Amino acid sequence: MLGTAGQDREITPRFKQKTTLVKTAVGAVAAVLILTFLSVTVPAVQKLNSSDMSVSRDLLRFATVTRGDLQRDIAVEGTIVASNSPTIYAPADGIINLNIKSGEHISRNQLLAVIESPQLDNQLVQEKTSLEQSKLELGRQEIQTKNTLKDLQHAKELAGVNVELEKSKKKRADESIGSHIISQAEYEQRVAELKKAEFEYQHAIQNLELEEENLEFELQAKRFEVDRQQLVVEDITRRVEELQLKSPIDGVVGNINIRDRDNIAANALLITLVDLTTLEIDLSIPESYADDLSIGMSSEVTFNGESKLGELVSISPEVQDGFVVGRMGFLGSVDGLRQNQRVNVRIIIEDKQDVLKIRNGAFVESGGGRIAYVLNNDIATRRSIMLGARSIAEVEVANGLQEGEQIITSSLDRFNDVETLLITD
Repeated sequence: MLGTAGQDREITPRFKQKTTLVKTAVGAVAAVLILTFLSVTVPAVQKLNSSDMSVSRDLLRFATVTRGDLQRDIAVEGTIVASNSPTIYAPADGIINLNIKSGEHISRNQLLAVIESPQLDNQLVQEKTSLEQSKLELGRQEIQTKNTLKDLQHAKELAGVNVELEKSKKKRADESIGSHIISQAEYEQRVAELKKAEFEYQHAIQNLELEEENLEFELQAKRFEVDRQQLVVEDITRRVEELQLKSPIDGVVGNINIRDRDNIAANALLITLVDLTTLEIDLSIPESYADDLSIGMSSEVTFNGESKLGELVSISPEVQDGFVVGRMGFLGSVDGLRQNQRVNVRIIIEDKQDVLKIRNGAFVESGGGRIAYVLNNDIATRRSIMLGARSIAEVEVANGLQEGEQIITSSLDRFNDVETLLITD
């Protein structure tokens, strides 16, 4: 029996063909994914296996070793003070009348206040009266001196005339005794009278000289008394003038410790003035830096967005509570600062040229300046280093690191001294 079997052939259904193609494609994609996964995962696993600890990059800070100049400096806290801040005290008891208010700008010799002191006013009047009396007594003594000297001069001149008269009589007696006109007794009397007249003349001269000296002493004593009284009057006058309290500077009124019309005592604290053109900064410097400091070191203070240069003008030799007190003076004028304002100051201790350096960070203290973790791709390796001079922002690398190397500057406490770290994203 003849049939069509020889003409028949088996045909695969369409849906079976599509299924085969899909399986082939899926297999290929799966193979690619597996290969990709292995290429990423295997190195990561290898890195993880080769490191002692993994840390997220977001939790760390990094810095690169560079070469350049380094300023060794320290940051300290300071307080603005006026180097010229005079204080006004009461020169005497009295009632005060104020002419100014706190915070008011003042100029030199401006009247600040006046003290009413009836006691000083009365004392001045009394001393002036005593001065006039002393001058009158001096004038009276001068007149008396002139009269006395006039009388003594007259007596001297009369004694001189008497000597000349006796000399004339003696001369006639000499002629008469030769002619036997007078007796020897009369002649001797003439000689005696001449000697007596000469003695009286010498005595008159001596009296005049001694009286002149005595009267000069009396006059000098009166003059000294007048001069002394003049000084007393001048002193009281000065004290009365000081009752008008005037400003010794151009500046600002600080504190007023009394009220208007208060009854004040002598030497009482009244007013504090501030000269804002001579500001300085009192510094509290840690004791550990005391040996590195010297007068004349450069410093810098920043306020209101501006930096001002200065220098150390004094350093206390005494340590108090772990700090040394210093003072910074400004180089040039400054504006915008107030008395007792607190500021941060940078003191430059040393300038080092062309050194390896790294940005300062917590790794310095936590590692004792002897340990750093050096980054190589995603692996950070522990390395021994040596640090040198330190500043606020940077620290010198003395040994253990090369220019261009990157290290972790965060605190190293969390790493527990492991040798390697895996830095993950």
